[in-house]
Parts: sequence; structure tokens; C-alpha cells
Amino acid sequence: MTRDGSIWLRAEEPRAVEAAGTVYAADDATGGSDADAVSFSISQQELEGATRLLSVRGELDLSTAPRLKWALAEALDADASAIVVDLSLVTFIDSTALGVLVGVQRSLSVGARLAIVCAHEHVLKILELTGLDGTFEIFQTLDGALAHARGSTAAAG
Repeated sequence: MTRDGSIWLRAEEPRAVEAAGTVYAADDATGGSDADAVSFSISQQELEGATRLLSVRGELDLSTAPRLKWALAEALDADASAIVVDLSLVTFIDSTALGVLVGVQRSLSVGARLAIVCAHEHVLKILELTGLDGTFEIFQTLDGALAHARGSTAAAG
């Protein structure tokens, strides 16, 4: 592994790459190189209007939450005024990852917005049981979350 500031990065090249963004530490569950076998990844895209989209895939837990934190910190450092976290492909989320999201929500600058895309029944249930469904703006679709994050009054969750 190499060290870049306070962030540990893998020396190997990520296996799942999106054309217009950054992919953080994709792990392969089977040891092969098939992109379908990736068990966890975060991709980040810079969209128009100072909007950042973070798409997360896999389980968000104690071992993967720091990667989410680093990606969100990068978005905040870039002065993004709108951050959308797409959890559509997240199958599990634990208290560590929830803490990361709460921390980012609290550290947003005045006027900045955070929106979460989540349609997975189990993840929504965890957000509901913890009471965080009332803390975050959660949307079933990416379009709804982007509209909200960008300040559109037409956005509905």
C-alpha cells in the first residue's frame, strides 16, 4: 500500500472504472478480474453546477465506511454546493457508515445540500429504524435527488 496524506490507497489498479469519475478501492470478491465480481466500490463524478455524484456499490460497514468518508471529504474540499450519494446498489449499511453521512450533513456549508438516493428495502429500513430518514433527504430516483440537491422546488422524495 501507499500513503497519500492521511488516506491509505491500494497500490493495485481498481477493477471497476467509470469513464468520467474517480473510483475508490474496488475490491474483488473472487480474486478474478471480472467487473461483475466487485464487492465494493465508490465512483465520484463532477456534474454541472458544482454538483458531485458519489455512487456506492456493495456493503457500507466498518471496513468500507472510511472510503466513503474520503470521497465525501474530497467533494467537500472541492466546494461542491450539492452532493448526491447514490446508495441504490448498497445492500447493507451499518452505524459507522451512517455516522459518516451524519458528519457530512453537519459539515455542509451554508446553502449546500446533500441528497441520498436509496431504493433498497433493507437499507431504507435501517435508515428508518435509526430515525435518520427524517434527517436526510432520501429519494427513490437519481433524478429526484439531483433536482433537490440543485435546489429545484419540483423535486419530490
